[in-house]
Amino acid sequence: MKRFKKAIAVMLSMMLLFAFEMTANASENTEATSNQAIKVESDIQLTTVNEDVIKRLTRADKPDSVTSSVYVMQENLNFKTPETTSLKRESISSLKASPMAASATASSATYSGTITQEGGTQFLYPIYLQPGELLQSQLDGPFSAQLDYDLYLYEFDMTTGDINPNAIDASTYGTYFNNYEQGAASLPENVGTRNAAGYEKAYAIAVHAKKGSSINDPFYLTVDTSSSYDAYEPDESAFHAYNFTFSTGGSSLNSRSIHSGIDNDWYQVTIPASRNYDALNVKLDSVSDGYGYKAEVYGALTGNQMVLLPQTNHNVSLNTGTYYVRVYTTNQYSPNHLYTLTLKPVLRAGKIEITGYDSPNGPNDYPNYSYGRHYRANQRSNFTVKGVVKTTDGYPVANAPVDVTWLNQNWTESSGNRTRTGTAYTDQNGAFSVTLSLPSSTGSIAEYLSGAISFTHYYDLSGVAVQVSGTSIIDTDIVYHFAYSIYGG
Repeated sequence: MKRFKKAIAVMLSMMLLFAFEMTANASENTEATSNQAIKVESDIQLTTVNEDVIKRLTRADKPDSVTSSVYVMQENLNFKTPETTSLKRESISSLKASPMAASATASSATYSGTITQEGGTQFLYPIYLQPGELLQSQLDGPFSAQLDYDLYLYEFDMTTGDINPNAIDASTYGTYFNNYEQGAASLPENVGTRNAAGYEKAYAIAVHAKKGSSINDPFYLTVDTSSSYDAYEPDESAFHAYNFTFSTGGSSLNSRSIHSGIDNDWYQVTIPASRNYDALNVKLDSVSDGYGYKAEVYGALTGNQMVLLPQTNHNVSLNTGTYYVRVYTTNQYSPNHLYTLTLKPVLRAGKIEITGYDSPNGPNDYPNYSYGRHYRANQRSNFTVKGVVKTTDGYPVANAPVDVTWLNQNWTESSGNRTRTGTAYTDQNGAFSVTLSLPSSTGSIAEYLSGAISFTHYYDLSGVAVQVSGTSIIDTDIVYHFAYSIYGG
């Protein structure tokens, strides 16, 4: 930031020096009487692209960037000697259903256990599911970077008491610790299935120690059955993500719910090489935010390690490739509440323009002093800089970070009055507005204005620079920093 301020100060100083060297108008100058603010000229027509609503999702199972398939079992699970005796039911405080969900039938339980050797497996069975019910299971822990446990889901034969060795779902993320609000942890493993048959069915869940084991580090296995859920379930892991294709103006989805404390909804997004954006704004509606819902973006590394990508003002920086959006809850939930998920490209800025100013004197105070017609701001007043950020092809750039700097080089650095800075994000129309509190003016320039009533005005030349943060895209302007006037001076 210090380097940025210094660079802007140098640029504005050069701009002001150039203004001082300009040949002053020899004729008498009077204040402009026009009530129109001067705006930066542009031959680019702004186009507002409205976001569209996604009506239908398509499954994107086995995406290329998730390296292993849930349908290929590389581990030899031992179905003959399950260590079920070490699993115990835990009384763990769970997430709460909202009052809206009181009519829904659901049950949840959490178990814990350990695995004593690498390659070992713990089973939990039978879990009964009535026709139309949804089964979800989540594996948390062990919380060690040296251990990697996976989660599998099987059908259980109630007649023979055997487990069908062909898994119907699996979650095989690699261990990778991300920083969450609740603390550092690897992404939990999640599986799910819906009983589409007209009769009761039973299932078995397996926790498999793919890498390492520990008698001291437990895992926690939560099982939830629900009868009320949205039509796209189950999609508990990135292996079963739905394609989310968004338009230039953004796209939203409002047909899904979070119906349990371990419900995970997953979406896959593809960022092409040919695009006019470098970041994506990922946002939920305010009601869902209040519930504690989260929308997170992940990238996949080798071995299915899922990396949580940082967000700033809901913006996530993305390169070309495939990414995954996870929606879940950290507090309460309701199958009757449909959340709205919106993905909107943060279009790549190609140009920034100062479009106007405001202060207690209003937006139209443009006197025509010796250095040209420029906006005039009073000393010790609020001064607002307005502008717009656009792509090179004319689209307004929403959610773009903007830095604004004001400079009066008549003040020394040590005075604390030389610069004022502010930041903002552009709105959906690419517009930004930053208000700065200006210091006193030194009144270094005295300009005599003759007329029926004569005055001498005292002011400084100051400069304004607006820049798209982290880029070389910048616009500058001169502003008169007014001090005072003397009648007949």
